Amino acid sequence: MPRALIIGHRGQDGRILWDQLTRRGFSLVGVSRHAVEVCNADKYDPVDVADLASVRRLVERFRPQQVYYLAAHHHSSQEPGTNEADIWRDSWRVHVEGFGNVLEAVYGFCSEARVFYASSSRVFGEAATRPQNERTSMRPTCIYGVTKASGMLLADYYRRVRGLFVACGILFNHESPLRGPQFVTQRVVDGLVALKKGVLPSFEIGSLDARVDWGYAPDYTRAMWMILEARKPQDFVVASGRTYSVRDLVETAAQCLGIDWQGHVVETSSILQRHAQELCGDTTRLREATGWCPSVDFRGMVAILVDGALARFEGRTRATDSR
Repeated sequence: MPRALIIGHRGQDGRILWDQLTRRGFSLVGVSRHAVEVCNADKYDPVDVADLASVRRLVERFRPQQVYYLAAHHHSSQEPGTNEADIWRDSWRVHVEGFGNVLEAVYGFCSEARVFYASSSRVFGEAATRPQNERTSMRPTCIYGVTKASGMLLADYYRRVRGLFVACGILFNHESPLRGPQFVTQRVVDGLVALKKGVLPSFEIGSLDARVDWGYAPDYTRAMWMILEARKPQDFVVASGRTYSVRDLVETAAQCLGIDWQGHVVETSSILQRHAQELCGDTTRLREATGWCPSVDFRGMVAILVDGALARFEGRTRATDSR
């Protein structure tokens, strides 16, 4: 039975990937901030990724064949009140220090394992070219992007100098009903459902004109394990290759719900904590190396998000489509 270790298994991507790998017959160990979970594997003590000794104990005992480093410290552009120094500290600890500990443990105990690092389109920041691909210069403009870029440099070092199979997925925005409420997609669908149900007269959005390359999260987690099955380790852009505005998101979701949103969605730029760059990914390398292609388009993704928001409002449990 193949063995995979998922760091950050309780986030959106981790939960979806867990389901996908379970169906593929993997023995799994998942590490989150609060617990270690297993599927077809022995139990393990809690692990702090910032503690090299605990990471080494886990890796030495489990000897994974695949490692997915999905841990992330998120901070929304519409989430005020967080001290920047704290964001720097926590982001570096999760995106770089913890990842380095995992790589060092893999190098020491199972150097044949294949490692995936979940990076972000935020590494491109003020990109000089469009669309962005693996050769686009990294020019991050936020803490998240800087620390994810640092994690990619660490991956490159272990790949070139230490000889590990380490691949990075430069993930553009990808959504599902499991997304946290701080993300704009969930703010929109939850707000529109509240309008439809008569709970709210209106709600605020930072910018309706901001454009985003959005995709469906289960397609992106499928890309992760396809990347680890590729012939050689590389960095890969994972994206839809098309951008849509937040206005498009609102209009499409409102159509799904059969409501008029005009006059009820208030654009309030003052709630934005940072300017959002328009980024659009080129997945040529990924498609040629793995055969990957997305299975759900923008309208399909929005319909799934709306169904998830309705289920949350009505207290229903919606089965996650992890494909």
